[in-house]
This record gives sequence, C-alpha cells and structure tokens, in this order.
Amino acid sequence: MWKVAKKSINFFEKSLASTSHLSSLRLLSGWDRNEVAKFLDNHNHKTRDGLRNLFKDPLFIPKYNLSLAEERQLAYDRLKRICDSGLFSVKDFWTNPRNIFTAHEITGMVDPSTTTKLTVQFNLFGGTVLKLGTKFHHDKLLDSIDKFEKIGCFALTELAYGNNAVEMETTAHYDKETKEFIINTPTTKAQKYWITNGAIHAHYAIVFARLIHEGVDEGLHGFLVNIRDEKTLAVKDNCSIWDMGYKIGLNGVDNAALWFNKVRVPRTNLLNSTSNIDENGVFTSKIKDKSARKRKRFIVLADQLLAGRVCIAAMTMGSIKLILDQTVRYAASRLCVGPTGKSDTAILTYQLQNRALMPLIAQTYALNFALRYVEERFDKQSEADHAEVVRLCCIIKPLVTWHGENTATVCRERCGGQGYVAANRFGEGIAGMHAGITAEGDNRVIQQKVSKELLELADFEEVGKHMALKSEPIEVQQAARHIACDSVTSSEWQLKLFKARENFILNDLAGRLFVARQDGKSVFETWMLEESDNVQALASSYGENLAIEQFDRAIKTANPSLVPTLKELFSLYALDRIVNDGVFFLSNGFINADQVAQIQVEIQRLCKDLGKDSLELTGGFGIPNHMHHAPIANDWVEYNRVENNGELDNQSYRKLN
Repeated sequence: MWKVAKKSINFFEKSLASTSHLSSLRLLSGWDRNEVAKFLDNHNHKTRDGLRNLFKDPLFIPKYNLSLAEERQLAYDRLKRICDSGLFSVKDFWTNPRNIFTAHEITGMVDPSTTTKLTVQFNLFGGTVLKLGTKFHHDKLLDSIDKFEKIGCFALTELAYGNNAVEMETTAHYDKETKEFIINTPTTKAQKYWITNGAIHAHYAIVFARLIHEGVDEGLHGFLVNIRDEKTLAVKDNCSIWDMGYKIGLNGVDNAALWFNKVRVPRTNLLNSTSNIDENGVFTSKIKDKSARKRKRFIVLADQLLAGRVCIAAMTMGSIKLILDQTVRYAASRLCVGPTGKSDTAILTYQLQNRALMPLIAQTYALNFALRYVEERFDKQSEADHAEVVRLCCIIKPLVTWHGENTATVCRERCGGQGYVAANRFGEGIAGMHAGITAEGDNRVIQQKVSKELLELADFEEVGKHMALKSEPIEVQQAARHIACDSVTSSEWQLKLFKARENFILNDLAGRLFVARQDGKSVFETWMLEESDNVQALASSYGENLAIEQFDRAIKTANPSLVPTLKELFSLYALDRIVNDGVFFLSNGFINADQVAQIQVEIQRLCKDLGKDSLELTGGFGIPNHMHHAPIANDWVEYNRVENNGELDNQSYRKLN
C-alpha cells in the first residue's frame, strides 16, 4: 500500500491524509527537495531566489478576461517590475551569461508573454547591441536597456525570408555626401515580420539590411533605427508600423510588421564591431567574404540567435517544470473510482496516470542536465570550441521545446476538464511551447544545420566499414551490431546504445550522400528530397545522446543520498527513448525481441515505483507555492465553491499555501 507523506503541509497533501487507497505517496529517504532544486538549478542561486521572491507581487497573478491592450500592458508592467529588480543585466553576456539564462527559466514559470518580451529586450536587442555594437552604442543604450527605459526590437525576419535570411531584400544604401544610411523596404515580401515589441513599445529596432556601398552589396548588417519618439511614442517619419493583432496565444506580446520608406540614419548607427564605414566613406570589414551572398558575414551578425536558442530552451524548461508539478499535485488530490467502486482513490495511483507522467518527469531531469551543460559551454566557450558550442546551442532548443509541447499536451489531457480551464495555465503553456518551436529558427531547420556540421566530422574509414557491412545479409548485419547485456537496467549498456545509434546514422547518411553524388545527384536533391528523415534522425540522436551523457555525468557529481533515485530516473529516460525509437534499434539489430520484452516490463516497474515518489520528484523543481497560481495545484474544491468567472481574484483557494 502507498503511504501518505507525513510532512504534508499543502492542500493537495492534506487532502491525501483521508485517502485510504493512496498507495504510498511517500517522502523519499534522503531526498531533500531544497537540495535537489539546488542541484538541478546549478548556478546563479541568488538570482533565482530573488526572482522567486519578486513573484510574490500580486502583479504576477494571472489574469484572463482582458482586452488585447490590457494584456499587452500587463506584460509590459511585469517586465518593468522585473527590470527594476536589478537582478540581471544585458552586460552579463560579458561576465555571466548564465545569469540571463536563469532569468529566462524562472520568468518562464510566470508568464510566457512577459518572458518573450524579456528575451527580445535583453538577448536579441540588448545582446546584439552589446556584441555587434561598439563603445558609442554601448554608452548610448546598455544602461537604459537594463532599466527598460529604451525598449528595442530585433528586425531580422521578413515576410518571405525566415530561415533563408541571407536572401533578405531590405537595403541600406550609404550616402557619402550626408554620411547617412538610407534604410528601405523595396517590396511587400521585404517587410520585417513578427517583430516582438514592435507594435506598441519599442523605441528602437535593430534592422538587418543589405549594406550597399558605392554600388557594391556588402551583405547583411545591423543598423540601429529609431522608430518611435522616446517620450511620446509617436512613430518616426517614413517608418510604418502595422500591428499584427491577435495570435493563437501570447497576446501580451505586441508583434508588428515594419516598413521603411527611405529612412535616413547616421553613419554611426551601423553596428560596427565587424564592419565599418569611416568618416571618409571607406568601407572595411574584419570578415573577408568575396562570395556574392556574403554568407560568412551574415552568420557572424546573426550569432545572437545562438544565445536566443539557449534562452528559449531555458524559458521553456521553466514552463515544463511548472506544468508537471501542478499536474502531479492535482493527480495526487483528485479522487476517482477505487476498489470499492467509490471515489476514494487518487488518480495518481492509476497505471494510466503514472505511465503517462513519469517518463515526462524523467525526460525533464535529463534535459535539465543537458541544458545546464550547454549553458556552461556557452559561458566558457573559446574560439577553439566555438563550432561545437554552436551545435549544442542549436540542438538544445528542439530537444526542450518539443518535449515541452508534448508535456503540456499530455498533462492537459491527464487533467481532464480541469486542463481546459484557462486559469489552470495549460493553454498559455502550449502556446508558449509552439512559439519556442518556431522562434530563433524553426526546429527542423536547426536540426538540418546540426546534421550538416556533424557530417563534417565523419570518419570516412568508419563510413566505408559501415557501407561494407550493409552489403552483407541482414542477419549478418544484425549479429554484428547487436549489443548484449546482462540486464536492460545497465546504464553502461544504455549509454552504448545511444552512442551506437548516433554513429550508425552519421555513417549511414554520409555513405548515402556519397553514393548519391557518385550517381550524379545534386546535394539539394539528395538532402532536401530524399534523405530528410535521416537528416532529422541524426540531429535527434545527437541530442538524445547529449542528454543521456550529461545525465550520467550529473549523477556522478550528485550527493550520494540522491543517487539511487536519479539512477532510476536515468534508466526510465533511457528505456523510454529506446522504445520511442524501437523500430530503429530492433530492425538494425542493436537490440532483440527478448530485450524489448524486458524493457517494457522495466518501464512499467519504474513508472509504478517512481509514481509513488512523484510529489517529491516534481517538488525538486523548486517552485514555491506562491508561484503556483493554478487552482488544480491548490485547493481546487475551494476555488469552485463560489462563482469566479474563470479568474483568480479570490485567493481563498490558496489559503492553505
């Protein structure tokens, strides 16, 4: 039988005390929630604690029956309050970039609209000014960016040019006589599109445009354009700003389309850390690029998107943790049919429930450790390891945002009708995940970039061996690849499987591309029309191998009291991912039918056993009660005792927190 946690202090735990058939919701031996939270958080604990304390402010209580204007103002007010705390700075990109990632993760638990505005202000706008600008721009803007006094947007994407940004049409012709750039939107397709902060709040835009100097296209560069008066917010002459209105979610974000009709800006508004035009009108660039499209220059200019991908992963991770924790709290307190036929058994005890939720919790732990590793590598990167850091920043966003979208959807379903109540926050979670999947590079396109760069590391001797084995009968291939084990619970065996899959797909794709080239096929035809599945599979296998390796690394540094449970979570993550890609592992001989049967049994055991600890596992995410606004995470019966119109104005449902 499950035993109820004796230290229950919240409504959902107190309500369990009268549940006779709640089989062992227990306090884990040696499992200290605060210690676990500190271990998962890893860095910048002072900032995390400061933000958690800040979010006690009633300003951060969710509101739903709002007009578009009210929703946008609320997101603005919340971000201003956060900026006023002084807990982080755009200058942290120089000294402590992980502090900015921290701000994204904790704010991601509060409001996705606010966090989206934050990431544009501090990363895309502020970070680009910091990195591509020089002292003139820094002195003019950085302090005011921190204080949210000068608000900016990042005008890269155009209506017809998103992931193929190097083809953008916006131009910046240099007028040598007046020492000005003339920013122009030549066609409808060239309008800057989806520009966050642009519709209402931004004073400045960093506009990416083709620098035309003496008739020569020098490629895309960033220009600081003042689009609104800083005091009156009046739109500047020859700038047109179109409000994009309602979206499927995150309507606190004011997205805009921007047009420029030969807008003139001073020469000094070129963000000139890499390219410059001097007083005499001479153009110079540190990035030598004689190609027609000047792709090298664009890659350097768009580098802030790398940090943006880590920011999105961090804010999504915060949302994932909140959703899982509130779902488990509800499942532990919502009673349904038990052995007697009465509603006396928590739905968390059902296999249906813990089989759905526990793999998501295990995966969240795994991706948390992967994210921490990426944050660390970004912080400590050097010129020597920059290429690897790029791959890591690119893969972490798809890993986390796809997991977030799946988690939010499954948890909403597992909460039944309560999951459809806006105040229970699944809607904003799902919308936020989808925004993250697309922003700062579509996940599928980013994965193409990861695979392309991995292929550059392929060992062609290994590719040759792989292709030779593929010419053998299938039974010979499977026998050669099989990885035996005494038990499917062996972490060594699990790690070998993940690495073997990555190596197989890398060698296989490299071989297929080579054969296609020998057959006279173009790279485009093979890559885009024939091998897309394998291109995606390579990036995904690389990402999941990263996650399992970093989970293993984290366990080796953990407090010994946490290790047994972390190992169980590790095994559940590994086995769940193996089953998820079971066709690959089985058809290629890495595992056999007997191992598959053992894996299924072990997954069911782990879900059942870890399900008994689920309150403790999600409690380890370190989310304080005051940040749990959803009624299902509190006294949901009290919430529904009176008419509430779906709002959270009456806080009596939280009286036991």
